[in-house]
Parts: sequence; C-alpha cells; structure tokens
Amino acid sequence: MAGYDFTTRVRGALIKAREEALRRHHDSVGTEHLLLGLLLEDDIPVKDIIETLGAQPIDLQSAVERMISSGRAKMGLDASELPYTPRARVVLDQAIAAARESGDGYVGTQHLLLGIIREKQGVAARALESVGFTEPRLRREIMRPQAGKRAPTVADTPTSAESQIPLSIAVEVRYGDGSSARKVFASRDEAIGFLSTSSQN
Repeated sequence: MAGYDFTTRVRGALIKAREEALRRHHDSVGTEHLLLGLLLEDDIPVKDIIETLGAQPIDLQSAVERMISSGRAKMGLDASELPYTPRARVVLDQAIAAARESGDGYVGTQHLLLGIIREKQGVAARALESVGFTEPRLRREIMRPQAGKRAPTVADTPTSAESQIPLSIAVEVRYGDGSSARKVFASRDEAIGFLSTSSQN
C-alpha cells in the first residue's frame, strides 16, 4: 500500500468494514465487509454512481446479506486485529491500480468501488454484478466527471503508436480453491517482479 494515500472517506470505510466483520463474528475482513463499509460511509459521489447505474445502496446491502451469515461470538476480539482475506487484499491492490491508471495520487472511494468489482470472484463483486453492474459500466461512470472538466486538445490525442501502448498489464491470480482474480500492474517490470516473487513462494 506504500506510496498511495487513502482519503479520509476510504479510511473511514475500512474502519467500518472491520466493525462489520467483528459485528458478524467473522475472523477476517473480506470483500463483503469492504463493500458494506463503503456503503455505510455514505459517500455522496459513490451513492450518485450507484444510483445513476440504476440501483440503490440498500439493494447492494441486501445482496450481500443474502450471501453471508454470521459466525459464532468470540470473547476479547478487537476489530483492529482482524486480518484482510486474500481477496480483500486484491481489492485494495486493484483500488490502488485504478487510482494509478486515473493519474490520481490518492485512493478515493470511487477507486475502492472499482477495485471491488475488478476482483470478480468475491461476495462483493458478485453483489455488484447481481444488480447489473459491470467493470466497463462502472469505470465509465467514475470517469465521467473527469472527462467533463475540459475539452480535449491536440496534445491530449494519442498518436497511432501511442494508442497501441497498454495503460496497464493484467495478471491472473489463481487461488488454492481453483478461483482466480485479475491483478493489474502499471508496468511490465512490476508484473515480472510479482510473477518472480510468486514463483519462489
């Protein structure tokens, strides 16, 4: 997570995610808790994005609720002690990648929302898909306010050679249970470094 600053809203959502996991007596913070925490943060831009795409925050909360159940109560457990699941870590990595691709030096709630659906396999991604969300639709809506800031100039228009350069490199991460998730890197060197480290583990 080094090198990127999480906004106050994102930090608030992560705190609420831990609280949701603890309230439900879960041993770790999963993608479902990240989505619930984000919804509980009641961030206006995220709420606007969700509603523009034809859903309501309560729809997403209900979708998550249908897919999870509470665990058994444990004494003395603190929310700050709960670890992130591998899938939740992929979401955070994807949120950072989304911020990088957008040229933002911070990770905002919109990046976290995009990171959730990019993970693809977790409860939160499936909840978003259940109300009709897809990554392309979500990305277009997130980028819409930025696109309206100013008209493009000649300098903004890529040449044919530049347009062939990928904005990012995606690597498929496979878990022990047979599922997978996409991890996005800003450069080939980052992707190679990740693959080299993974092959040694």
